[in-house]
Amino acid sequence: MVKTKRPGIDVTVVQFFKPKSVPHRIAVPSITTPLVKSIPGFITGLSGHQRLNGLMYARHYADANELEMIVVDLLVGFERPLYPKVMPPESVKDHDVLNIIRSNKDLIEVLAGHWREWVIASEGKKAEHKYDWSRASDFVARRPDLIAKLLELDEFKHVQIVTHPVMTNFSDQALTATSLRAGYPLIVEANARFHPDIEVTL
Repeated sequence: MVKTKRPGIDVTVVQFFKPKSVPHRIAVPSITTPLVKSIPGFITGLSGHQRLNGLMYARHYADANELEMIVVDLLVGFERPLYPKVMPPESVKDHDVLNIIRSNKDLIEVLAGHWREWVIASEGKKAEHKYDWSRASDFVARRPDLIAKLLELDEFKHVQIVTHPVMTNFSDQALTATSLRAGYPLIVEANARFHPDIEVTL
């Protein structure tokens, strides 16, 4: 494993439960933050500088709906060094973390081309005009489920972790999130932040 400056990426998974249905044990592969469009087979959590804002929105949502909010903090490892700048398409092959928020215009165009094709296939031709294809904070955030299809493509199948904008069930604005496959083996740490009595298993 290549040594990196950071031991991993901090990912905060938010879960909501009815007050009397809070589990005593949480298995990390089975959880994900509730999104407007879920990503089948993936764990998604808040990340980056917006995590505190996202948790604030989640708390308001929980209070308004009389739900218990469970926050599971993950430290997610990676093997290849993080790309230090704004990533161009030709650098994707050298890294296992894809940060869509820090992608250059050319890479966004590549992603938009795939998203446009998949969105039209699933929503119909009229959907082409429902999205701003120049802004990942629109087309990726509203259809994060297509990240799973992206990582099936030859040029992206080595990517293990994706940081991206996303629309959640508890905020009306796009937040920064990080997604990884549910069976990802390099989760270094996992704990329930406000509920030390809950056992969190990998």
